[in-house]
Amino acid sequence: MNKYKVLWFDDEHATLEIIKDDALQYGIELFGYENARDGIEELVKNYWFYDAVILDGLFFKDSNQKGDTVDNKAFGLVANKLRELKAQGNIIPWFIFSGQPSFVKEKNDLVEVLSEEQFANGKVFDKNIDEDLEELCKEIKNACANIDSVKIKHHYHDVFEVCTRKYIGEYAAKDLLDILSDFKNINLGKYFTSIRKIIEDLFLAFNKFELLPKEFVSPNIALNESSKFLSGKTEKGFTLNKNSQLPQVISDNLRNILSVTQPASHRSHIDDHLNLVNTNYLIKSIVFQLLDVIVWFKKHVDFEPGAENWNRENITSNDSISNIIPGIVINYNIYKGFAFFKPNNGGENIFIPPHLVELHSLKEGMPIGIESEEYTDNRTQEIKVRAKKIKI
Repeated sequence: MNKYKVLWFDDEHATLEIIKDDALQYGIELFGYENARDGIEELVKNYWFYDAVILDGLFFKDSNQKGDTVDNKAFGLVANKLRELKAQGNIIPWFIFSGQPSFVKEKNDLVEVLSEEQFANGKVFDKNIDEDLEELCKEIKNACANIDSVKIKHHYHDVFEVCTRKYIGEYAAKDLLDILSDFKNINLGKYFTSIRKIIEDLFLAFNKFELLPKEFVSPNIALNESSKFLSGKTEKGFTLNKNSQLPQVISDNLRNILSVTQPASHRSHIDDHLNLVNTNYLIKSIVFQLLDVIVWFKKHVDFEPGAENWNRENITSNDSISNIIPGIVINYNIYKGFAFFKPNNGGENIFIPPHLVELHSLKEGMPIGIESEEYTDNRTQEIKVRAKKIKI
């Protein structure tokens, strides 16, 4: 079953878990926001991530609104933003799913805006009628059927399910979607940088799962050295044990990708070739090899390979042992899989990556200890802190 990611504006979404669960049975995953401002910020930042949008009739305009202060201004803000995105070429179907009589049973000027969009013929779906949720889910699928970005995500579903926080990160999904959406362009070479960034995301994920030493990704990501180390070569004083080395096909794929996409002088012969043949066949072949590596990576880490399975030269007895910080799990996000750690000593909360949440079956409020680490965000270059190890 194809899955659809839907942004849901509803001030009561947190209390409507049964609707989220029912929608999931139809392949619709709902990501709720109770106010227009926060939801619009997410929509503008990650419009490519969502296949459709659902709006309640009345919901909060911003986080300062509480109680019964809802009005239709929030609806208008979101509708206008969706129309702006459409004018920019980003078509996102949107629907009204409300329990408000003013939207469901009475004539409303804002509903006329939806009618102009032709999604579900302007029908307003009633939260108080069970059958309407099923019909809404069907209409979402119908509306998405001819949208190119949705078709690409579904065609390459095994690739995009790896481009999540749990595995290689959501930024990779945006880069891949841009590349695959422009696949007929003769000038695919303009995506060399995007391909390298995805490889960087991949090596960061290897490090996250403790399959690649931090020395290869901090302070900068060493692309060639990481590829060689994972393939069995001794790099930076580290040697990966044979049973953890990359399969030959994956090793060859990575070497091919890097040999073609490395920048400037390292790629001059590639540029000469592209100018001579004037085709995009070489770049397409590299993209397909990249997709193959991404799908393999998920299968690899799901098998739970041995962590830190390498030897290091010149290890001294003065190497430090990280301290375990006691605290509890907070802000567990059931949909994206991550959580945060609140230390007992009152320090800053620390991000817990999804793979650690799943590995240790973490729950809200669970007492744990963590070993933390600093890392450089590959996309923003900010220094951040995350949990490296969990002690139950």
